[in-house]
Amino acid sequence: MDYASYDHPSKQSFDEYGRSVKNGAKRNPQDLEGDGEFCVFTTVRWDPMLIKSSENAAASCNQSCPIYMLEHHWTRLQVAKWSTSFTRSSPAELLRQLLTAVQHWLAKNPNQHVDALRLKHKVYADSRTVTDIMPVPRIPIEQLFPSTLGRPTDPPPSPEWQIYLDDRPTEVSETTMYKTSERFCYDRARATAGIESYVERKEVLLFNPEGEIMDGSITSVYFWRDGQWVTPESMSGGQQGTTRRWTLQKKLCIEGKIFASDLKDGEVIWLSNASKGYFRGRFVSSPNQARATDDQP
Repeated sequence: MDYASYDHPSKQSFDEYGRSVKNGAKRNPQDLEGDGEFCVFTTVRWDPMLIKSSENAAASCNQSCPIYMLEHHWTRLQVAKWSTSFTRSSPAELLRQLLTAVQHWLAKNPNQHVDALRLKHKVYADSRTVTDIMPVPRIPIEQLFPSTLGRPTDPPPSPEWQIYLDDRPTEVSETTMYKTSERFCYDRARATAGIESYVERKEVLLFNPEGEIMDGSITSVYFWRDGQWVTPESMSGGQQGTTRRWTLQKKLCIEGKIFASDLKDGEVIWLSNASKGYFRGRFVSSPNQARATDDQP
């Protein structure tokens, strides 16, 4: 089942002891992240298929694991915690917290068959953790661990996303460099681009005051430049996503400056995140033009 056509059920949340936690009030209709209290977080895929994956074991502290790229999620959280003076933890503790939440979700939903789960693991200043959980559809292992991103001329492996450019620059800050509950710049960019739901196959690119692309609102991004895939360099101010770390480690891309002024209408851009793996899109220079096309019978 394609992710964009998947109808999200209500999410359920569990603390580090497996106790149910009521969902907080949302700050806006798109906000899947905030419950009103500041936290750092990472979004994780739980998928039993990953237990047999040697690639996932290598990205999970060299152990068989149903969590997609566990070690990279732990690293991301430690960097974010260091920047906010939060207490740090071990990969084993993170794995325990995630699996405890999954076990309690499965126990509360015995009649619901799921292929995989999306876990949003939040860590608060007092060391509390809350994990929001919702089912997501199965995707092939090749989409989680591609051996190559190919070339822009290759046929797309799945339906392509529409990718827009934000209409104004975003100042570089800890909010853009680390994954925290302060998501205003991303929410604003998505709303400005006319993206109404996280299940739409649409993404928006944020750029800094120097005109350098930082990243996408929910994805890491890769551009074809001079015969290779290039992801925006960390100095541009974007987040160092888990799949981005893996892509660089595997030498499927390099870092470099990507300027918004160089984007071409219709150019192929690869996207990735820790829930959906890797997927392809095309740049659309005018969101209004794309919406007009969507409205045609």
